[in-house]
Amino acid sequence: MKKEELFEVLGNLEPGMVEKARSDRHPRRGVWKKWTAAAACAVIIGGAVLGVATWRNGREGSAVRYPSGVTTVLAAYPASVERTMDAQKFMESDAHWDWWDSYRELTAKSAELQSGMDAYYQNLMKQMLVSEDENTVCSPINLYIAFAMLAETSDGNTRQQILDMLGAQDMDTLRENVSSLWESNYADTPALKSVLANSLWLDSEESYNDATLQRLAEQYYASTFRGTPGSKEMDQALQTWTDNNTGGLLKEYTKDMAIAPDTVFELVSTIYYKAMWRENFWEVNTEKETFHGTAGDTDVDMMKKTERMDVYQGEQFTAIGLSLQDSGSMYFLLPDENADVSELVSSPDLMKVIRRDESSDNWYSPMVNLSVPKFKVSEKTDLIETVRALGVTDALDADLADFSPLTENRNGLYLSKADHAAMLEIDENGVTGAAYTELGVSETAAEIPDDEIDFVLDRPFLFLVTGQDGSLLFSGVVRNIDGK
Repeated sequence: MKKEELFEVLGNLEPGMVEKARSDRHPRRGVWKKWTAAAACAVIIGGAVLGVATWRNGREGSAVRYPSGVTTVLAAYPASVERTMDAQKFMESDAHWDWWDSYRELTAKSAELQSGMDAYYQNLMKQMLVSEDENTVCSPINLYIAFAMLAETSDGNTRQQILDMLGAQDMDTLRENVSSLWESNYADTPALKSVLANSLWLDSEESYNDATLQRLAEQYYASTFRGTPGSKEMDQALQTWTDNNTGGLLKEYTKDMAIAPDTVFELVSTIYYKAMWRENFWEVNTEKETFHGTAGDTDVDMMKKTERMDVYQGEQFTAIGLSLQDSGSMYFLLPDENADVSELVSSPDLMKVIRRDESSDNWYSPMVNLSVPKFKVSEKTDLIETVRALGVTDALDADLADFSPLTENRNGLYLSKADHAAMLEIDENGVTGAAYTELGVSETAAEIPDDEIDFVLDRPFLFLVTGQDGSLLFSGVVRNIDGK
């Protein structure tokens, strides 16, 4: 599409606005989402972008090319803050404090809604983190945003069941929640990467409701791809987009991503996260020690430090939190010797840990001899039975599902695919994680201890990673660690 044609479609944009946006290295958050999403939805509706699409990805600084058989409209996101600056220099610069002041303002509203999401977080973890011997990991915030998009494409009881699963009273509340979550968890600086992205995958032979496409573009910043489901080009584009927005950390799963020929539309949501510890572990202090996993003992790299820390003493578990630079914290919850880590997922005290109620008698501040294993966990999960267990049943039944907001009068559609893949890794420097959720809709075919303690994570434990606003970004259970 020529620039002049785009302005004709939009009607209310000046050419100078586009040129300004290209040159503005630090756009205000309230501005960037307003017109770039509008431009995207206008092109979606007009259907005028053809051929190979090239997008300058602000997160990686490299052009991404998609197959010529796939019509592509990519959402625009804020430019990286001081991309070329070293992390330590950035932390000491005025640019960091300017960014931090504005970022804290954005997290305030989302922090207020977090307690209302606790039931969703815990219900989800009960379904996804329980296992006998396998490590488990998921991204609650990524799943929340993905199913919020599915709610936008559904109606009637199908939509209500999704709202109930997410703990949202109505669509207006859900949209406000997603907006707050997005703005308070999107950061791209030398010290913190917390990058969210969404996409919509459509059949070029199908017709769709323009109003719903526009809402997904404007409120969910969803890039849109049109092509032939089942084609190699469509699958290649899907894999490329997902890899690009998860830092290439989930390629063992994305290489198998494919859109079935009978797919009417797919929704994909991603998160890429990389944060530094506020206070690093010293590599010289890392020692080989034994981790007593459910599948046997292994020798692991155990990171160590000794300092006074806030400790939560719960019913049959002890927890600590390590602060992350410009983000939230990573909490480690260690069950008592004879307690089952899977039962810890159902503990009523679980969310009290990340909400940090300092008035609680459960918190105290001893000197802690801390030992944390370096680890990497990853998992891909078929969510169909999880969704069913959480009360979303109509979407799975072609006779009951209602996806009319996007597909209008089409009958016989159902949620045929619900996959979630996630990984999380920690070392002396910090935390790295990524996740995607892929949802496909198809036609019918189906007591307080002393003032010094040892906190040694040498047996199965649960972890929680929060954003600055308290959003639960990642959660998981480490039952075994591969020895090196």
